[in-house]
Amino acid sequence: MQNRQQLIQAAAAAIHKYGIRGTTSARIQELSGLSRGMVNLHFGSKEKLLLAVAEELSARYAGQWKAIADSPELGPADKLISILKADFDPLVLNARDVAIWFSFRAEALSNPDIFPFIDSRDKSFRAVILELLQQIISEGGYKDVDAKLATDALIALLEGLWTDFHLHSDIFKPREALKICLFVLQSMFPGHFDFKSIS
Repeated sequence: MQNRQQLIQAAAAAIHKYGIRGTTSARIQELSGLSRGMVNLHFGSKEKLLLAVAEELSARYAGQWKAIADSPELGPADKLISILKADFDPLVLNARDVAIWFSFRAEALSNPDIFPFIDSRDKSFRAVILELLQQIISEGGYKDVDAKLATDALIALLEGLWTDFHLHSDIFKPREALKICLFVLQSMFPGHFDFKSIS
């Protein structure tokens, strides 16, 4: 198990440094300190090892928001704010992992096995956001707000902010990103969100 995780971390480091195309078995071997045969032993091929990297990143990201969505102690607005905060948490939003994420996205159309792990239209995440917004609409009587359009807008905003982080991680401010999201939500749901509360 330790060798398997060591290979995943080495492959992730190689993708970060060299990109998907430049991540060779030799480079993974060098970074891991393990023999080339270990890749075949634990994963069967380099391609399956790279897929394991994508799967681990996806699982870490999903673990963040699913734990929040399943919390019985939070109301829908607090859950949504917590999910947004988690989206900008360094656990998932860090220069290495985001660079790897975008490297996988560059290969997704030519490698359908990767696609489910980096899909910006992930059905389970979208369904949770939609459900929370529907509950907020019901609570606040926001009859003029379309829950689906609001969901699409929020997810597109998150996608854009992640891209901004990827290109400008040195000046990106997570707190400002959260304020942007809350500013947009406040415009739709003025009784539930206050972007000014984020200092």
